[in-house]
Amino acid sequence: MNVNHEVESQYPGFHLDMLTKGYTVIPQFIDDHTCNVLKAKLELAIENYQVRGSARSKADKYLIHDLLCQDICFGRLLEDTRLQMLLSPLLGESWILYAYTSSSLPPGEGNFGSRLHVDSPRLIPNYPTNIGVMWALDDFTLENGATKMLPGSHHTDLVPVEEYFENSCVQLTCKRGALIIFNARVWHRAGINMSTSWRHSLTMNACRSYMKQRMDWVRFIPSSISDQLNEQGRRIIGFDTRLPTNLDELFLPESERLYKPNQG
Repeated sequence: MNVNHEVESQYPGFHLDMLTKGYTVIPQFIDDHTCNVLKAKLELAIENYQVRGSARSKADKYLIHDLLCQDICFGRLLEDTRLQMLLSPLLGESWILYAYTSSSLPPGEGNFGSRLHVDSPRLIPNYPTNIGVMWALDDFTLENGATKMLPGSHHTDLVPVEEYFENSCVQLTCKRGALIIFNARVWHRAGINMSTSWRHSLTMNACRSYMKQRMDWVRFIPSSISDQLNEQGRRIIGFDTRLPTNLDELFLPESERLYKPNQG
């Protein structure tokens, strides 16, 4: 991990949290208005959700995978310069998007993320390949299923048993607008929402620039949306790490290369 002194000055303890516990919570990262806009758009996406094909599609009803294709407001989060500042010491300057989803808990329920899991199968000591990001659009409380994390579990390939996890985990309570960043090797789970209201969040899995993404985001996201994003947002989606599909694209002038140089 490269220590960024600007990060430490704005978010004291960030690097130590990520190294030791494997996660950190930054309060008041996005404002109430932004939370309200994103939450309204997310609720509409859930209302319009259609199950496709396999049983996994039904299980993912409350984890919407194509939000970046539906409205520019979700992509605007990728333009935040603070996001680049926070993730680049962990994944390198040219990190990209692996996955972008939601995580919503209906009253009285969990979702597919409520199983005990990690978000990356790879364990390379002192070299994170994936980082998770969560934008809390509602308060995360003990009652509504705040995410549970097992501190320090990103340092081992041992799989915790349920009893040990539940006895040792920390439940990340925070106010709406907070940002949660965690090493994708940390064992975690969403809780069960025992309140009478929904609990909404947006999530991102960020990876190193040389890794394959879950989706071909450049082709998946309509150009009417991706064309509106700034340079950082487009890089995160994958515009600087596209592969040539023919020799003409391979031998484009340097300024037009699909896979830009120095991408990690």
